[in-house]
Amino acid sequence: MIFFVLIGLFTGALTGFSGASAVVVVVPALTLFLHLPFRIAVGTSLAVDVITSLVVAWSYERQGNVKLKKAIPLVLGATIGAQTGVILAHYVPTSWLDILFSSFMVILSWNFLFHGWRNIPLVNPPSIEELNRNPSWKMIIGVGAIGFFIGNISGLIGASGGILFLVALMYGLKFPLRNAIGTSTAVMGLSALSGSLGYGWHGEVDITALAVIGSIAVVTGFFVAQYAQGIKERYQIGGTGLLLFVIGLSMLVH
Repeated sequence: MIFFVLIGLFTGALTGFSGASAVVVVVPALTLFLHLPFRIAVGTSLAVDVITSLVVAWSYERQGNVKLKKAIPLVLGATIGAQTGVILAHYVPTSWLDILFSSFMVILSWNFLFHGWRNIPLVNPPSIEELNRNPSWKMIIGVGAIGFFIGNISGLIGASGGILFLVALMYGLKFPLRNAIGTSTAVMGLSALSGSLGYGWHGEVDITALAVIGSIAVVTGFFVAQYAQGIKERYQIGGTGLLLFVIGLSMLVH
């Protein structure tokens, strides 16, 4: 039980600060230390992501940092992709996805660390014209396709795509960092809901782990998110980069 509490504390802090998925904590912990089957660990991780992400997103929404309307194509693509990912998870080996995902995080971490160290925004703020411009059909289709791809990763390995959604919103739709974290966390929660329902249908969610880890992560995530929105943005950028590097490297070594 104490082990579940520790997982919940770390998961909530991670999601609240950077919008990252619970997969990097929950799946390794449940499989390596408690020896649960991989798919049950994935299903439980997605279920934890649902409740943690939506509460953290609510905290960001209170500060006006969730712009879900602009991310609707991403939500739809991710929701559909999560279901196809669950189906593929029962037929396709996923080890290569672990390597690709962790390598991507290590590479991306250097970009965050560089911008945090130099105090440079990760993306240039959009102009008034860009903010008021309606997205083109090409952009809508492109963002939806990205969401579908991320959703598949969510269903396959339990990574709810928080960091990938964050990147898509920042570099694809030019969201500022905190808008991107708040919105990507909300999208992650919806994507995780789709995936967790798929695993739950197969009986692959550990209810005890979900109840303890989820309840602790919700409280921790809410308060960490409140704190993170009050610090200088460069520290949140640098801290997120450091988390990405440590998580990605640990996944590669494992």
